[in-house]
Amino acid sequence: MCQIGRLTVLYGSQTFTAQEIAERIWRTTKALGFRGPVQAMNEYPISMLIHEEFAIFVCATTGQGDEPDNMKKFWKFLLRKNLPANSLIKLKFGVLGLGDSSYSEFNFVAKKLHKRLIQLGARPLIDVGLCDYQHDLGHDGVVSPWIKEYFVRLKEYFPSIQTDVKSEFIPRWKVSMLKDKADVKSGFCEDIYFGHENSNNQEAFLLEVDSNVRTTDESHFQDVRLISFKSVAKSLTYKPGDVFNIRPRNSKEDIDDLFNILESNNIDIKPHYRLLVEEYHDDMPVPEFLRHPLTLYEVAEQYWDLRCYATQYVFSILALVSQDKLERDKCIELSSPEGQEDWLNYCRRTKRTVIEVLQDFHRSAARLTIQTLFELFSIIKPRSFSIASACGDAAAGRGLQLLVAAVRYRTALRRPRLGLASNWLAALLPGHKVYGWIKKGTFVFPDDASVPHIMVGPGTGLAPFRSLLQERVHYGTASKDIMHLFFGCRYKEKDYHCREELEGMVGDGNLSLYCAFSRDQEDKIYVQHKIFENRETIWRLLNNNAHVFISGNAKSMPDDVREALADVIRVCSGTSAAASSDAVRSLQEQGRLQVETW
Repeated sequence: MCQIGRLTVLYGSQTFTAQEIAERIWRTTKALGFRGPVQAMNEYPISMLIHEEFAIFVCATTGQGDEPDNMKKFWKFLLRKNLPANSLIKLKFGVLGLGDSSYSEFNFVAKKLHKRLIQLGARPLIDVGLCDYQHDLGHDGVVSPWIKEYFVRLKEYFPSIQTDVKSEFIPRWKVSMLKDKADVKSGFCEDIYFGHENSNNQEAFLLEVDSNVRTTDESHFQDVRLISFKSVAKSLTYKPGDVFNIRPRNSKEDIDDLFNILESNNIDIKPHYRLLVEEYHDDMPVPEFLRHPLTLYEVAEQYWDLRCYATQYVFSILALVSQDKLERDKCIELSSPEGQEDWLNYCRRTKRTVIEVLQDFHRSAARLTIQTLFELFSIIKPRSFSIASACGDAAAGRGLQLLVAAVRYRTALRRPRLGLASNWLAALLPGHKVYGWIKKGTFVFPDDASVPHIMVGPGTGLAPFRSLLQERVHYGTASKDIMHLFFGCRYKEKDYHCREELEGMVGDGNLSLYCAFSRDQEDKIYVQHKIFENRETIWRLLNNNAHVFISGNAKSMPDDVREALADVIRVCSGTSAAASSDAVRSLQEQGRLQVETW
C-alpha cells in the first residue's frame, strides 16, 4: 500500500493493556497507508515531538492518578516551565485514556496529558477518549468509536484515506517456525523474560515457595492462600504497602486445549517447534526476549493469555482469515457495532475465552497460522499483589508473603471460570521457583508513628495492613490507640484470615480490632456498619489527624465505607449530608484517605 503520511502512536502502559491497544491502532494506521512508530513514551526521542504533525497518545492511569512507569520521563519533560507555549504548534493529536470508573481518579492521566498538550500549542483533532473498563463492552466501548471518529477527522488532511481496512491482515512481526526436534521445557525454573533488557520495569529476581497454606476452612466456598516465598539470590527490601508483581503461567490443561485444536485441524504447529520472530516493519521492533528461539510450548505457557476472553477485535481477525462463509459472516457480525449485543451475550457476559471460541468456530480455526495466533491472544500481563508481611527482621523469618484468593466462579457456560494468576499461585508447591519484582504500592503510610491509622481491609484487603502491623509491632510503635483495623469476612470460623495473629496483637495491646462477620447472623453486617457503630471513636480519631486506608474489592465496598465515614461526620458534627460528603472528599484530597482496590 502506498504511504500517505506519518502518524506516530505513543503509549503509557503499566500492565500492557494500553500497549496492546496502541499496537492495534498502529496496525490500523499501517493498513490505511501511514508510516510512523508505535512506542512507549519514554522510549520515544521527545525532541522529535516538535516536528510531528499527527499523533495518537494512549495512556493508562495507575495508583492515585499517577502516570505509568514508561511515561514518567516523557511527562516530566512536558511539564518543564521553560517550554514555550507554541512548542507543539504543528501537532494535531488525539488522547485515548484507559481507566476504570470504580476508581476515584478516573482517567486522570489522559485528562492532564490532553490539557498539557493544548497548553503547548497542539491542537486536538478529537476530544479525549475516556475508556471505562466497567462499560458493558469494556474499553472497546470507547476505543472503537473513538478511533473511527479520529480517522474521519484525519480525512480533512488526507482525503485519500480509505476507512474500510477490514480486508487486509497486518501482522506485527514476521514469524516462522524451525521444525527441529527441540526439547519442550516447562516448569518453574525457566522464564522467557528473565535477563532480557526492558522485559520488566524493574529487575526480576528468583524466589522459592516456602509454604502455601489455605487460610479458609475446607468447607468454605473460597480458597484463600497465605503463600510464603524466600529469596534465592538476593536480600529483599520493601516497605508496608508495596506490591509484588508476577507473571502467571497458563495451566497444562489450557495449553493442551490449544494444541489439540491445532492438531484436530491438521495445522502444522507443534509444541516442540522453535519460533523465529523477525521484524516485519521497521517501526515495530521485536522484543528482546522473542529474538531468541523459544519453543511453541514456552510461548503458549508464558506469553499468550489462553484465558483471555474473546473481544470484538478477535472476531475481526477471524473474519479476515476464515474461508467458511457462514462462520465468516458470523465473525463479521460479532465484530461490528450492530452485533455488540450478540457479542455481549456470547462472550463478555459468559467470559468466553479465545480457545472456546476457536472450538466453536472450528472451520475458521482450520485457517490459523502462527501469525494469526500472535494477534488472537493477548499477552499475559503481570499481576500485582499487596505484600502481606513485613520485611527483614520484622518478618520474623516468614519471608515475603502474599494473601491470595483463588478466583473461581460460574457463568452460563458449563466450565467454571478461573482467574489465571490466583489459581496458578494457589497451585504452587514448596520448592517451586518463580520470578517476580517489587514495586511501590498505592498506600503512603505516615512516617510519624503517633498518627492514628483507621485501616479498612475486608477479606484479602487485610494484606497491606498485616505488613504494616508486623513492622510496627517489631519496632514497638504499635498500640491499640493508634492502630485501628476494621476486618470483614463471611464467617468467624471459616474465613477469618490470620485470626490467631490479629487476636494476639489485640491481647498484647498493639491493635484495636473491629470484625464484621456478615453471615453469622440473619442480618448481614459489613465493615461500613462497624464504622458507624463505632462512630464516636472514629470521630475522635479523625479530629486527631487520623489517616484512613481502604483496601479490598472495588465493586461497592469503597463507596459504602466513604458513605459510612460521611454519616459519622454528619451525626457527630451535626453538619449537613452535603457538607459531610465534602469533608470525606477533602480527606482524600489531603492524602488522609487512601484507597487501594482491585
